[in-house]
Amino acid sequence: MTEAELFTHPTCSGCQEALTALRALEREGRISLVVTSLGSPSGRRRASDAGVRVVPTVRIGASYQLLASPEDLKALVAELTAG
Repeated sequence: MTEAELFTHPTCSGCQEALTALRALEREGRISLVVTSLGSPSGRRRASDAGVRVVPTVRIGASYQLLASPEDLKALVAELTAG
């Protein structure tokens, strides 16, 4: 199973969309999802350690991807459902 970490922030509207899509993949058993919120001190430390400065960002393995647009999210979901 693919492990994914989603970096979010409570005021980020794109983060909610990404979280909804990735939670659906998790329910389908396609990914194991960890959510790291930059709204907490521990989440900010984790993001800083990972070099994440913009949300929503997802980590799949050692690769980080900024989900800057709905198209980026759709492409990621298609990639994760293809395998």
